[in-house]
Amino acid sequence: MELQTYLNNAVAGIRKETFDKSDQLTLGEIISKIEAIMLDGKTPDVVFDFEYAYPSGIDSWRGSYSELALEFGIEHGDLQPMKIIEFHKMLKETVGKTLTGYKGGEFVMTRHTPVWVANYGNSGNTAVIEVVDKGWEVILMTGYGEF
Repeated sequence: MELQTYLNNAVAGIRKETFDKSDQLTLGEIISKIEAIMLDGKTPDVVFDFEYAYPSGIDSWRGSYSELALEFGIEHGDLQPMKIIEFHKMLKETVGKTLTGYKGGEFVMTRHTPVWVANYGNSGNTAVIEVVDKGWEVILMTGYGEF
């Protein structure tokens, strides 16, 4: 076995153990929770649980290019939160999509891909851990995540 393959497999195994013990959500889990909320026909904004932040895009996470990062903006003036329908569409379009890592490489995102919160080029440890329906808004709850 090639050394790089051996190292990749070892890192993947350790990551799986860490992830399995965490409360971090995957892309598929977030999609399922959003779809359950959408059943009632409401069209709330989607926001994060910090500042006046909201999802603004999705990209490969710099901490591990094979994982996802929800990018965020801060609400002010013309910058407004995404509606649940837009957010759902963005998530669904990411399943099976190949994203490019910050320093290269191509990575296919699946429903099993862990989701973080970080803007392009950043790699903090903010994980998405829950989706809360408040009726007028959907809050993406975050917490410290270990990689």
